Amino acid sequence: MRLADRQTILPFLRWLPGISHKTLGNDLLVGLTGAILALPQSLAYALIAGLPAEYGLYAAIVPVIIACLWGSSWHLICGPTAAISIVLFTSVSPMARIGSDEFIALILLLTFLAGLFQWLLGLLRFGALVNFVSQSVVLGFTLGAALVIAIGQMPNLLGVEVASQPTALTSLLQIGQHLPEAHWPSLALAAFTLLLSVAVRKLWPKAPALLIGLVCGSLLAWLLPARFTADIALVAPFEGGLPPLTMLSFDLDDVLRLLPAAVACGMLGLVT
Repeated sequence: MRLADRQTILPFLRWLPGISHKTLGNDLLVGLTGAILALPQSLAYALIAGLPAEYGLYAAIVPVIIACLWGSSWHLICGPTAAISIVLFTSVSPMARIGSDEFIALILLLTFLAGLFQWLLGLLRFGALVNFVSQSVVLGFTLGAALVIAIGQMPNLLGVEVASQPTALTSLLQIGQHLPEAHWPSLALAAFTLLLSVAVRKLWPKAPALLIGLVCGSLLAWLLPARFTADIALVAPFEGGLPPLTMLSFDLDDVLRLLPAAVACGMLGLVT
């Protein structure tokens, strides 16, 4: 097989010979920095999508390695995003109980379909279509997704349980009705973590503000007396390591119901 053919199948052969001791040290430093910044974000994105926290780590590790070795660009950033997380949640939550095995299976199926759609776009040379998507549209969608995410996380911030609502407005109304039931230690801990993260980002822009806020907030919850933290909801513990490989269930009804969301996720993945 000719070198050009091998490089087409294995793109990393183009840049692998250029690695030296100097560049490897710089790459390790940048990789460590990126991992530190991605850790709290990936956990948050998984929770936004209604998944266990460890799935955020999976999404931040495996696709990045694949994109590094087989990606077509040296400059693209690969990983989970808030916009896609909210689309996953809103698409699958009506079909299965949030966090259940069925819910996770549908999320994985939707992810596979979105990837298949993106692969077809690349195969047909339709990737240039994203150039016609207005930046204003992407910005508007991203801001809207941010508002939906913020509203969706307010029950966790207040320490109350609110039933899932079809719209953001009804969610706000439900949250308002539960305000008297707010768990003040949860609210205080969330406010401390948020304000600390903002302060660190303001005072030391190069520091991993989100990670520092996450660690300090966790330490505060651990150090405070039990009477203050007894009712604070915690992220479920998870074991290290990747999940076992399993086959996806390609139920035709599920595929047809998830297809529009897969197209949306595929397009979002190209423009966000």
